[in-house]
Amino acid sequence: MTPATALTAPAPAKVNLGLAVLTRRGDGFHEVETLMARLALADEVRLDLEPGGEAGVRLTVSGEVPGGEGLPADERNLAHRAARAYLEAYAAARRLQPAALPGVRLELVKRVPVAAGLGGGSSDAAAVLRLLARALPVGDADAALDLERLALELGSDVPFFLSGHPAAVARGRGERLTPFELPELHLVLVNPGLALAAADAYRELVGYTPRLRPERALERLARGTDPGWSNGLQPGVLRRHPELRQVLGALREAGLTGVLMSGSGSTCFGVAVDAAAAARAAEALAASQPGWWTVATRTSTGAG
Repeated sequence: MTPATALTAPAPAKVNLGLAVLTRRGDGFHEVETLMARLALADEVRLDLEPGGEAGVRLTVSGEVPGGEGLPADERNLAHRAARAYLEAYAAARRLQPAALPGVRLELVKRVPVAAGLGGGSSDAAAVLRLLARALPVGDADAALDLERLALELGSDVPFFLSGHPAAVARGRGERLTPFELPELHLVLVNPGLALAAADAYRELVGYTPRLRPERALERLARGTDPGWSNGLQPGVLRRHPELRQVLGALREAGLTGVLMSGSGSTCFGVAVDAAAAARAAEALAASQPGWWTVATRTSTGAG
């Protein structure tokens, strides 16, 4: 087996343009409905293969983002787990012994805050799966290696990032995806330095919510009015972390619309009329709150 040349891929962030929590499932997960939109903001993942033997998976992490201090580089990191899961599935599909597998060296540059509702870890994992599928294709045994199954086993958001859809309505745990045509939106993201685990956000859930109406929200946005989207996890998170109300208020005072917490939090966002307005709002917010992580970005409209 000849190792592939080093491969690099972006691992984009996402925002949830509305999130409905519909019910609790028998498997312990919640049934959700959410419009997920990929962003230009992205981590970077680099992958190298090394000769087989005992190399296993080696991961290095760099970058300065909220929650990134001391980010683990072992099996606690989702990118590391994704590589190991792929190697195990590849070995089973090709009927290989572990000693015949190449080692995997990963370099992860974090630009997306950790535990922030932006899907950074899930996107890193999806990028690793896609890179390994290029570097170590199964070939004739393709049917025996189900990337979508691996993605869902790693996390509920991983299937969206693996799909390459710029935007999609996600249902079930997040694995049932319907592509959604979304115009380019210019956003300002703010994270006050608070890391929130998704499990904690669901524990704070105050009640179930109606289904989404994303088409109606986008019609309102196109008319220049507030889209009125909501996040079923936001009330419980705000009750537990009332300091996020200041973030939401600051985004509204900056003249942004559609202000909302993304996913399980704690990053909040608002929509600007164009890229210049987003840049001005981000600059003003960063100046007034230097302790906050503040970024202007946009939704991505191309497949990838």
